[in-house]
Amino acid sequence: MRRIVCLLTAAVLLLCAAPVSGEELTEKQLLSYYENCLFVGDSITRDLRFYVLNQRKTDPDYMKGVDFKAADSYHLYIASRKYLQKSAVNLVYHGTEMPLCEIVGHTKPKRVLILLGVNDYIGKEIGKGIGYCERIVDLIADSSPDTQVIFQSLTPVTPRFCRKADYRTMWDEYNAALEEMCREKGAGYIDIASRLKDEEGYLAAEYSQGDGYHLNTAGIALWVDALKDYAQAQYDAGLWTPED
Repeated sequence: MRRIVCLLTAAVLLLCAAPVSGEELTEKQLLSYYENCLFVGDSITRDLRFYVLNQRKTDPDYMKGVDFKAADSYHLYIASRKYLQKSAVNLVYHGTEMPLCEIVGHTKPKRVLILLGVNDYIGKEIGKGIGYCERIVDLIADSSPDTQVIFQSLTPVTPRFCRKADYRTMWDEYNAALEEMCREKGAGYIDIASRLKDEEGYLAAEYSQGDGYHLNTAGIALWVDALKDYAQAQYDAGLWTPED
């Protein structure tokens, strides 16, 4: 009898400890996960910003409180530096060029979401790329300890982009290594790439601007879907609850 009671007690405790799951949050609730968050990147992230601003024309509260720091041709390597890199493309904060870690130190966002590496052609040197990402995690931890770092997968590319090398395969290998690094360093990881690919693993034509790697409106909408799915997963795991 005592054994049965103990087993029942253990089962109750496990049920109580299990995360809330099964409830589908609304789009507004899911996107609230990114309030007071900073998206960092190059021209691909710039296009996400344009998408969000366009959505706000009909819904002023769309992705409310989200900030963007993106610059054309911005490099993962530059983002991993502690000090300003002169004669390079840098991010700008209040009209002044600054290293990423310094901007995060000033703004103290809840989360920093990073999508970088295309301009580094990072798939050619995966080890170096992962080292840059590890350094970013460490620098942000020093400048803003309460800020969570989330890396987003490199988005796929078209055959046009792969004329000189098979970046399709390189990107896949890099993304796999990036996901593993995030797991080891306690950072988040969002897979954008898989939902944008065609049957051969390239960026699907219906999601491409036609230049090899930039996403059109339909592609960015799928990116936002990936962001919402990540927020839902955080909720299902009991790691986050929307305030509304």
